[in-house]
Amino acid sequence: MNQNEKKRHVLVTLLGGAKNERGETEEPIRLMTTGELSPTPNGCILRYQESQTDDSDGSVMTQDIILMAQPGRVSMNRLGDFGTSMVFVKDRRFEGVYRTPYGDMDMALFATQVDVDLAEDRGSIYLEYQLDFAGGFASMHTMKLEYVASDKPC
Repeated sequence: MNQNEKKRHVLVTLLGGAKNERGETEEPIRLMTTGELSPTPNGCILRYQESQTDDSDGSVMTQDIILMAQPGRVSMNRLGDFGTSMVFVKDRRFEGVYRTPYGDMDMALFATQVDVDLAEDRGSIYLEYQLDFAGGFASMHTMKLEYVASDKPC
């Protein structure tokens, strides 16, 4: 990506999946939203929001996501009531904390696949990783994120 390019509006498409400790497939996550793409010397920063409806009361929770991507490495910061920072590097383990309104939980992830294809007008990120909570296996995850830039700069 060309660092001299200005920030651009992008359309973000996200598809996520998970299998729990019993091998059962959980409900897939599908999201289409808009975001902002900023070039960096080695990759890009992608900012967007995720919204999720709480099944118990129908309220909508919004999370701000900041994704920093470069070949072979993705860092994700989730800001909001359910916040965390995650780093994805193939065959590396990352330990952190998952913050919730009910308290913090120790978490770790081990990335088995980190594919990053970045360009100014479109790109994709594909992740496969194991997620552990409180020292124990929780689930295997996949995430495919694609973006397409609009014609207008931010």
